[in-house]
Amino acid sequence: MAHNIYNDGTKDCMFVVGTREDAWHLLGQRCDKAATWEQAVELAGLNWKVFKQRNYARQPQTGKVVETDSYTIFRDSDNAQLGTVGPEYTVKQNRECFQFIDTLMEANGGAHYDSAGALGNGARIWCAVRVPKADIAIGGDKHESYLVFTTAHDGSMAHIAKLTTVRVVCQNTLNSALSSEGSMFRVKHTAAADVRLNRAKELMTGITVDAKTLESKLAQLAQRKMTRESMVTVLNRLFPAPKEENASTTRRENVLTDVLNLYAANDNGAFPEIAGSAYNLLNAVTEYTDHYRSARITDSRQGWTQQQARAENAVNGTGDRLKASALAVIDDVTEQSQSEHVPFDSPIISPMDDAQFLKALGIRL
Repeated sequence: MAHNIYNDGTKDCMFVVGTREDAWHLLGQRCDKAATWEQAVELAGLNWKVFKQRNYARQPQTGKVVETDSYTIFRDSDNAQLGTVGPEYTVKQNRECFQFIDTLMEANGGAHYDSAGALGNGARIWCAVRVPKADIAIGGDKHESYLVFTTAHDGSMAHIAKLTTVRVVCQNTLNSALSSEGSMFRVKHTAAADVRLNRAKELMTGITVDAKTLESKLAQLAQRKMTRESMVTVLNRLFPAPKEENASTTRRENVLTDVLNLYAANDNGAFPEIAGSAYNLLNAVTEYTDHYRSARITDSRQGWTQQQARAENAVNGTGDRLKASALAVIDDVTEQSQSEHVPFDSPIISPMDDAQFLKALGIRL
């Protein structure tokens, strides 16, 4: 099961609206129209409950059975053990998670469930809500907006929700990296979770405002041209050279080469008006992160492909943080260059053909 979608013995536990082949390779159930939360739970095969049971152990010397401080999470549909948690862990049922997302959708008319499902042994679940009111357009470059919610019943992650925009041209995802709390929240599985989730409802009502703020920032980046100096500064901050003397720089050079080639390609010239811009560079870093960057196959990812591990990183892991840093660094460096009146009449368009630029980055010719 290389795709890592949980299968309950009868079907892959996920659904997707429409017949798109982009994200899930036609796995799972298809739904021709927008789904309600009740339909989403049923279609995704998530109509089951979890229970928290205390663990016991036999003392090695006395043979006495005693309570431990750990608990096991069981799924009621097949009695499967999903994971071991501590005493502070508080169970939240799948239906409660979907009902919570439903309340976040109330303030965003036209929002609807787009996909949902479970991964691995079913412990980790997710849903994606399409939010048309939060869509972004930078010239002809369109971004569709989604509210992504994910959580786990094995203690491996908190409840997480964030606004994600997907570039229609190449399916790259840019998670909102704004400072507003309304763009993302993370709530641990504790007794205070309900209170914090209720607070999150208030924060997420500004999701459309957050999207338009992000749109304005991206539009500004599309107007700023990258020079050799600003490009070197950005890439050295995002992908710093190793500090150890005699350390290999091959991996860094390969990463920079991938990013620079994507920047020069500019989606095969799909949007010539943004060529050489800060927005062009952000798209290149995002595309590299979502489609080319290597991802570790950790113990919790056994059986995963590079594509699956990379996809999770891009939404919730190191890839997510890299994209957030890219937006912040590119915005900071180019804004500073503008304030210092650095001339932008000679933007760098084809960096791999510029020997002086490559030398400044430490890329061997």
